[in-house]
Amino acid sequence: MSEEQNQQLQNKLHKDLIEAAKTAKSIGYNPTKFNQMIATEGGYKIAKKLIHSPTTSTGFEKLWELNRLDLSTEAVLLREEFRPLFTKEELEIAKTRLGEFGYEIEDISSALPPLKPSGREREFKGYEDHLKAKVIFEYLVNGLTHRELDERVLGLDMSKSKGLQSMNILHFLGMKADYKGIFKGEVLKEVISIFTEEGKDFDQSVRLLKLLDDDDLKNTINSDLEAEQVEEGHRLEGNIKYYYGKRYERDSDNRRLAIKKHGLNCYACGFNFEQVYGERGKDFIEVHHIKPLSTFKKAVEINPEKDLVPLCANCHRMVHRKKDKVLSIEELKEILLKQKE
Repeated sequence: MSEEQNQQLQNKLHKDLIEAAKTAKSIGYNPTKFNQMIATEGGYKIAKKLIHSPTTSTGFEKLWELNRLDLSTEAVLLREEFRPLFTKEELEIAKTRLGEFGYEIEDISSALPPLKPSGREREFKGYEDHLKAKVIFEYLVNGLTHRELDERVLGLDMSKSKGLQSMNILHFLGMKADYKGIFKGEVLKEVISIFTEEGKDFDQSVRLLKLLDDDDLKNTINSDLEAEQVEEGHRLEGNIKYYYGKRYERDSDNRRLAIKKHGLNCYACGFNFEQVYGERGKDFIEVHHIKPLSTFKKAVEINPEKDLVPLCANCHRMVHRKKDKVLSIEELKEILLKQKE
């Protein structure tokens, strides 16, 4: 559901709540305070507030006495058309509250088609997580065909692959044809939110899609890189001067993917900057090339999972302290263990 559609649905809910209040007045209950609240904050916000209130409202009890709980906010928001506006938990609260007063609501089922996992994991395991995440997103939101996904996302010749690689990735997760374009026009965060609410069956998809939801981490990394460039004299009087090696080692996408894969704890000593420095250290860690950049004769493609590991500043410096003897992570770990003996 797009933002525009969401707003239209909120407007419809607002109008329906006002109509319910008018009907209530016509049968003997005038919800004056409720009308004032709606006029001030809007029907959607008031519905949210009432749902999260620990007790039933006076109006709810009055409508129960009049045998018209169908006019309650809980009953209105549980109408099929308004359910997308609320979380599964909120809908369950409304259903339970009505049920306790003898007003039954049909089962609240998922609006998404059931997943039908294929169990075939060869193709799924054959691609890096960030590529699988892009396949999922482009299929759900932009409605690309399997052949288009193979070509545009996986970089394959779709006339030869025939879309089988992307199809098998999606089918492993249980996403068949009824998921194609199901979230057309939606933003990534909304897709993740919906899948999260649906429960553990979507955990794998949520984990992958979160790899694309990295705005905060990207901003943090770019800020870190800029600070390092200034510190090392790579930015003088506003003119950016890049050194090939540094730029390559600190490519922000490679660093982001390495952090997403390996986490923010130092691979050698376990140090975590946020645990020690609080907010100042959030999302910070240095990233180390397992194979020294100085050994590269030409540009090569970096695999963030296999070629990069997170190291704290101390361990990173110790690894590189002697230019003719760069330590492996295992060698550094052995040094640390000996010092603890």
